[in-house]
Amino acid sequence: MPKCKFESRSELNAKVLNGVNILADNVAATLGPRGRNVILHEKGKDPFITKDGVTVAAFVYLEDEFENAAAQILKQATQETNNAAGDGTTTATVLARAVLVKAQKYITSGASPVEIKRGMDLAVEQITSNLKKLATHIETLDDVENIATISANNDRTIGKLVATAVDQAGKDGAITIQESKTVDTTLDIIEGFRLESGYVASAFVTDERRGAAAYDAPLILVTDNKIESVDQILPALELVARDGRPLVLVAEAIEGQALAALIMNTARGTMKIVAVKAPFYGERRRDMLADLALSTGAEFISRESTVRLRDIKLQHFGQARSVDITKATTTIIGGKGDAAAIDRQIEILKTELKDTEEIMECDKIQERITKLAAGVAVINVGAATEVEMIEKKHRVEDALEAVRSAQEEGILPGGGVALVQCSQKLKVKVENDDQQFGVEIVQGAALEPLRQMATNCGLSPDLIQSEVQNAKKNCGHNFRDFSHVNMYEAGIIDPLKVTRVALQNAVSAAGTLITTSHAIVER
Repeated sequence: MPKCKFESRSELNAKVLNGVNILADNVAATLGPRGRNVILHEKGKDPFITKDGVTVAAFVYLEDEFENAAAQILKQATQETNNAAGDGTTTATVLARAVLVKAQKYITSGASPVEIKRGMDLAVEQITSNLKKLATHIETLDDVENIATISANNDRTIGKLVATAVDQAGKDGAITIQESKTVDTTLDIIEGFRLESGYVASAFVTDERRGAAAYDAPLILVTDNKIESVDQILPALELVARDGRPLVLVAEAIEGQALAALIMNTARGTMKIVAVKAPFYGERRRDMLADLALSTGAEFISRESTVRLRDIKLQHFGQARSVDITKATTTIIGGKGDAAAIDRQIEILKTELKDTEEIMECDKIQERITKLAAGVAVINVGAATEVEMIEKKHRVEDALEAVRSAQEEGILPGGGVALVQCSQKLKVKVENDDQQFGVEIVQGAALEPLRQMATNCGLSPDLIQSEVQNAKKNCGHNFRDFSHVNMYEAGIIDPLKVTRVALQNAVSAAGTLITTSHAIVER
């Protein structure tokens, strides 16, 4: 039965706005180089301090059901920003709140929420186009370091470490983050193997913040069979259950009854399992699985092999120091394969490469050589306490993901400058006044990240806004030393992807809320 229903739109609007404001007030305080820390205390655990927006947002739950519903809708949008781009949670929160506040004023005056939303969408499309035109490619290691430093809450040490990891692993190289057993934060390059494919279901995730499944000392089963029934893998599951170690199952496909059983065992805590669908097709997939098996010391249980899944023994499983599996990638760290056998396979592949003239085949062979020969960069995060470890690890994760976003789509002048300059003088064709209101709402909201950073520094938002709006292209305010600079030259840069996704998700979430007229909370 429903607990309550608001028939009055104005009453619901007030609840929505209040919920969003409470969330935004807590998160927005962390924005920028002089953002404030927030104390977080989960019941039964030690309190800790963070300046990470996504971590702060995760802690916000409100007593009023309707205020909380609005806050959670906004949190989902900001979490999607973090998942897609690795950063931008705070920016998305600030933008969404600004859009909602400005839109409510027009709606209260009688404007159509639907038409306002259409205008907002048109404005976002134009600003996104302008951002893409303004962006430049990431060119130097200094750019990587600056991106990482800013996303790590201006921790230059973390920025340098992430930049070194990216430099040593290469643009598309595998980089993973682990907790160190000492107080030192270090970088190691160790043997590893990465697949361009991840877990088949989010139920296997062990780290909700990163959306990843991570285990130490797993057993690894490699097969090109399609796993559809529990009977196919029951012998393997019984072995793993007795052994007690986590299982990584890599197969052509894991579906139906088999997948349901694996998810159920994971949910119950009976076993630690991650199921991974092998990438590619045909011969390329078989080659990749064979190389993975070689790297981990596993028996490749193929359709043609003498070993069948029903006959599997413990010695047929591969092993590794650890695994880190996301929705898109699987990184095997410290595989226990025979080094001499791996070297022999690399030499065989090099010979094949010399004898192959077809370019596409050469690329595939070279990819196999690279995967077998290349290492994995491991950032070992150390700290004196568990609380400090959690906070520092989050900052390293943010820095690494921001760098990957920058490599993918390019970089923009940071410090709120890109949104300000790309939202001025919008040329958007609208059909009515209400749509024009929507354009103006987004145009005004795009100023808010800059204004929030000014507020967090104790400066006048109006003065800083005027300074940036009248500045030359790519120039703005350096909130570290309060100077007027070229943002690129000062190393104050943001990934285009982070800014773009933050804007799109913020306006999408706010648009959903302004076009909502009723809310029901179940008892």
